Amino acid sequence: MFLLRRRAPFVTAVAAGVVLLSGTVRAQEPVMTNLELMTRLTNEVIEELITRMPAGPEDRSFILAPYTRNERYEFISNGFSRILTRRGHRVLTRADHAINDSSAVAGRSTRGMRLEYQALDFSLIYPKEYRSHLIGGKKVKRRANVALLVKLVDPRDESVVWIGEASRAHDDQFAAGLLPQVEAGLLEFTKPPHSSTRWGRVVEPVVVSGIIVGLIYLFFSNQNDN
Repeated sequence: MFLLRRRAPFVTAVAAGVVLLSGTVRAQEPVMTNLELMTRLTNEVIEELITRMPAGPEDRSFILAPYTRNERYEFISNGFSRILTRRGHRVLTRADHAINDSSAVAGRSTRGMRLEYQALDFSLIYPKEYRSHLIGGKKVKRRANVALLVKLVDPRDESVVWIGEASRAHDDQFAAGLLPQVEAGLLEFTKPPHSSTRWGRVVEPVVVSGIIVGLIYLFFSNQNDN
């Protein structure tokens, strides 16, 4: 009887470990998808840059001129187009634009300011995947950065009217089991590389095996005591 009492703390600890390994259902706080996160940061940067531009006609025209063309720049261009249009401005392509007033689109002059922009930073990474305890659910750290450099150019004489820069950053973490949900969508930049920690993959089976061996040992010890 004394032997069983002495083992009670160990049995309790083992039982707790088994419960922990089996997993408990906890309410998950809403986690932004990678697409939602990058959209929010990009929109905030664009809004700041447009607000800081020199004052002009309320219905100015802008010719978007990204530094290059790829998935990321298409995403940024869509953001500029959407926000400028919402603010009452016209967004033109290079084909729409005419240097002089003799050409018009929908009866209005197509002369506009050229909006050149470069992504100084447009990154989404998982710096770390880890377990907060020796055993338990794995978490993923996430870091996002958006920094844009914008130049407003008058195409009539190629003079630089204004230069601006703005940035946003975000750090958070979420349960690794939410990765499929967080990476939902078709854009490649919303699916950064990630790798599991080898140590975690090795330690957990060892701990599980140790708990099972301990339970078996206790069972047979109790049988012998009886």
